[in-house]
Formats: sequence, structure tokens, C-alpha cells
Amino acid sequence: MAKLLLKVTFTLLLLSGLVWLARVGIADFLRLAPCTYIENVESGRERLDPVQLLVSREQLLSARSWDLSNPLIPEYLGQIAIIQTQLITLSPLLQAKFIHEAIDYFDIAIALRPNSAYLWAGRMTAGSMLLEINAKSGRDKQFAAQELSMIATALRHAGELGPWEPNVLTQMVRVGRLNYAVLSPEARVLVDSAVARAGKLTLTI
Repeated sequence: MAKLLLKVTFTLLLLSGLVWLARVGIADFLRLAPCTYIENVESGRERLDPVQLLVSREQLLSARSWDLSNPLIPEYLGQIAIIQTQLITLSPLLQAKFIHEAIDYFDIAIALRPNSAYLWAGRMTAGSMLLEINAKSGRDKQFAAQELSMIATALRHAGELGPWEPNVLTQMVRVGRLNYAVLSPEARVLVDSAVARAGKLTLTI
């Protein structure tokens, strides 16, 4: 009886493992095309097509329904939401909806992979965009202060995890310069340091 129970338990564990591997594999396959498309758009290798952008979003959502543990999926969903925010220029309220979505996805991705400088940089950029939109729509100052605190946190993590990564440095300098006047003295030091490193890499920002 004990041997039978052991065999049943082992079989169930094996089946559970196989199901998990299958779900992870399907999700990874489904995310490849949309992730490649977003990378090509952001690098300038491919023109942005709003229809393809929506298709990519749906593909990533489908991938996420198979695997909630893959941080790449919410990361690219966040990037898509940022692109959507940039496409809508005449409606701050709609922009706010998209950028909040971007922030939510970056927060999910960071929870899954907190040691990624790219995720912290993306969260920082999204937060800065939200402050710009907030200024247009006239949201309260308390909200702005909370988001500034989050930007400073993201700035610190991005600098610690990817101090010489060009993409991370570029975002740190851009966000830092845009919000320098309202950042804390500690955050300004981080920005100044990022500007210095970017200069050493001769980055054009």
C-alpha cells in the first residue's frame, strides 16, 4: 500500500511538472513574435503600425494567460502601453489610463525580477511620463509627491544595477534632467553621477 501511494504521488508530481513545463513553453513561444516586433520598433528597424501594436498586445496577453511567472511578458506589455501613451497626444485622461497600465505592468515585472536595471529604468520613465500627464490634467500635489518618491527609488535601483548600461543611463539622464528641479538632493546626486557616466561613454542624450 505504501509503495502504491508513493508511485501515485510520484506520478502526480511528474504530471504537474510536465504541465508546468508545457505552459511555460507555450507562453515563451507566444511572446517571441510580439517581443521581437516591439524591439524592432524601438530600435528603428521597423515602422510602428498601430494595428500590429494591438495584435502584439493581444499575443502577449495570451502568453501571460499561460504563464504568470515570466517577467518578460509584463515588461513588454508595459512598453506597449508607453507607446500607446505617446500616440495619444490630445487626451491627457486617455494618456493617464495607458501610462497607469504601463506602471502596473512594470511593477508586476519588477516583483518577478527585482534585479533588472532595465525594468527599474522603465518604471522610472513611466513615472516621469505620468507626472507630465498629471501636470496637464491638474491632479493633486500629494499624488505628484508620491510618484516623485517612486521615481527616486527607481533611479537609485537602476543606477545600482546597471550603472554603465547605455539604455539605462539614457533614461536616467532624461528623467533626471526633466525632473531635476523637484527631485530631492539625494536623487540629484544620482542624476549628476549618471550624467557624468554618460559623458564618459559619449552618449548623445
